[in-house]
This record gives sequence, C-alpha cells and structure tokens, in this order.
Amino acid sequence: MANPVRKERLQKIRTQRLAHLGTLLAGFAHEVRNPLSTIGLNLQLVLEDFREAESTRDKRTHKRLSTVEGEVRRLQTILEEFLSYARAPEPKVQLVPLNQKIQALLDFQDLEMKEANLSLRFYPGVNVEDVVCDWDQVQAAVGNLVRNAKDATPSGGQIFVSTQRDGDFVTINVTDTGAGIAAQEIDRVLEPYFSTKKGGTGLGLPTVRRVAEDHGGSLMMQSEPGKGTQFSLRLPVRGTETTAET
Repeated sequence: MANPVRKERLQKIRTQRLAHLGTLLAGFAHEVRNPLSTIGLNLQLVLEDFREAESTRDKRTHKRLSTVEGEVRRLQTILEEFLSYARAPEPKVQLVPLNQKIQALLDFQDLEMKEANLSLRFYPGVNVEDVVCDWDQVQAAVGNLVRNAKDATPSGGQIFVSTQRDGDFVTINVTDTGAGIAAQEIDRVLEPYFSTKKGGTGLGLPTVRRVAEDHGGSLMMQSEPGKGTQFSLRLPVRGTETTAET
C-alpha cells in the first residue's frame, strides 16, 4: 500500500511542474505572437502587390501567398486562445443583474443570427436574482457557447438560452437544434485541443469550463445526435469563499 505522505508529496511535485510548464508555454506563446504578427502584416502587404495579377505566374504566387496568410491567421487565433486559456486572471466579482446582462448580450448577436437564418430566444428565470461574478469572464463564456450553438445549427434552426435558479446556484442553459455530438466524442469535447469543428482550436469549451470552475461552479453538457446539444453553465449565486468579497 502506497505511503499517503509520499503520495501527497509526489502529487505536489507534479502540480508544481505542470504549473511551471504552463508558465513556460505561455511565455513562449507570447514571444511568438509578435513576430507572427509581423509576418502576417507583411504577407498582407505583398498580397496587395499581387492583387491585380495578370500573368499566370503572378496569379499562382498570389494564390500561394493567400494560403500562407490564411495559415498565419489561424496560428494567430490559436495563440490568442491559448494565452487567454493559460493566463486567465482571478475573477473580479461584483453583483451582476444576470438576466439583464444576458439579454443585452443576445440583443447584440441577434442580427448575426438573423443573417444565418437562425432563431435566438431567451427565457429568463423569474427567480434569478443578482449574481456575484466577473461579468467580463461570464459574458465571454456565454458568448462562446452561443457561437458554438450557431456553428452547430443549420439554417432554419433554433437556439434557446435560459436561466434558472437551483438552490444556491444559477444555471445558464444554451440549447441548439443542431446535429448533436456523437456518443464516442462526448467525453472528449471539454478536453483542450479537441474540436469537432473544422479549423477549431479546441480551447473554447475548456476555457468556458475554467471560468465556471474559477467561480466555484461547473459546466455540464447533454447531447443527442440528430436532435441537438445543451450546455449548462452553473454558477454560485453569491460566489465562493475566495471570490465573494468585492
């Protein structure tokens, strides 16, 4: 039988090493970001020179440069999402009128949904009071879930957002009528760098889960292939012991 003290010490060492590795990776990503931005900017300038290409050779060069520029933009997106995931600040909490804030967020996205021929509806819980949270972080998390729902839902589909009180917690549900997630992929959806979307970074949902956990809450998911998916962001109404002071 393993020695509990030794096991605890080894776990502490592993945790410290992972934290150190995370810091190194975040620093590396930060250093790469600047030269990558320079490469992207110069590629755009060169593309401008070839935009009115007439010869076959110049047209071929323009096409290849466009491909490279697209890959640079994709790398920039991955870097930004990684830095957002790795360097998340501690929540700065305050009392937030949750239903009112979510309504404003969805109103802002309504035009984009209409252009995609999607119906976006909000059902605010009648017993949902002000919630102690970092609204900037929660807003980004809810926005991420709504965008995922939009990407997963075909034209003519529906997206429902609702809030409900559950004891000392409040739950924000985002439900879509999309294709759903295959059973063999459900357990991996919240893992970093796993994505079911073409070109996805796989950091969006792990970031949402981290926001929930940093607030003392959780992120849950239900999905049925052919019918849709629901993500539930659960937050404590009054915050946690470490974040409830304002």
